[in-house]
Amino acid sequence: MVAAQTTITDKTLHVTCSIAFPVLPQTHMQAALFAAGLGDVIRKIYLTRSYQVLSETTEPVKVICASHNPFASEIFRFHRNASNFIIYELGHKYDEFLKKGLRALELDKAVVEFAGVKWEDRIAGKASEGYVPQFDAPDTIDSTGHVIFQPFSGSLVSRTFSEKAIEQVAGVLQDLPCKVYLITRSFVRMGVSGRLAHAEENARRFEGKNIVVMDHLSVPATLNLVKSCSAFVGSWSSLQQAAWFENKPVGVVYPNDWCDVVNRSDYAFGLERPDCFHSNFKSLDLEKLKTWLAQWVPAPAPAPVPDVQSPPAAP
Repeated sequence: MVAAQTTITDKTLHVTCSIAFPVLPQTHMQAALFAAGLGDVIRKIYLTRSYQVLSETTEPVKVICASHNPFASEIFRFHRNASNFIIYELGHKYDEFLKKGLRALELDKAVVEFAGVKWEDRIAGKASEGYVPQFDAPDTIDSTGHVIFQPFSGSLVSRTFSEKAIEQVAGVLQDLPCKVYLITRSFVRMGVSGRLAHAEENARRFEGKNIVVMDHLSVPATLNLVKSCSAFVGSWSSLQQAAWFENKPVGVVYPNDWCDVVNRSDYAFGLERPDCFHSNFKSLDLEKLKTWLAQWVPAPAPAPVPDVQSPPAAP
């Protein structure tokens, strides 16, 4: 307990009293860091022990979510074990340190230090072999066999489909014999230069036939939709990473000479898989995309012909 002294004074009264406030004992507490874009948060969830520890812990754990995407923290807020989480939403500090020139490990350490966490208390290490994360959401959609279309990218305009490209690919997807969920999520984000890097993702005009536009679906519900899909089609983005981790067929379109493709970075880990269709925007061939999709979304079987017996012959 600690005593705080308070003095109340007026013309007739002078009182000094001590009020005791409880002080929590300082205890060792682990911390999980999820930083940068939503795709990076997803990679951290699948590749490291951080999310696995959060899912299994019975003790309080600090969750530092420092993402450009303000909706990333929904993964932790809706988690079944959230009662054990102390969540720090520090996306603004990540952007602040980024503008100051900090990068990679130096930036992560700055965020962790700002949260008052010791670097050695950070959960480290790879996820257990075969570990598959589970996501909880109040708005999870009960659907299987669908296709996911994500034409927008939450950070770089160059990675987003043009209006014409969205219309062309939507035309291909409308011919599929399954439901297509077109995923969008609008939010304002300023880039390092101080200019607007991301704002509105509006695709309502493509709603219709088999296409359902989802513009308010939570992040964990969207990740569950990836888990149960037949295939993913879209930009070089967060859900493309999730689809690869879930071993889904991925059709991804990216800017010409995109760095991750040219350098085959870790973000391109599924690019050479036999079930991956990929192209830059300039070379996108819609007929090849149709052929690729047909492998994963086969046409429905024809309805059986009813067995109609001939009427008996007249006597």
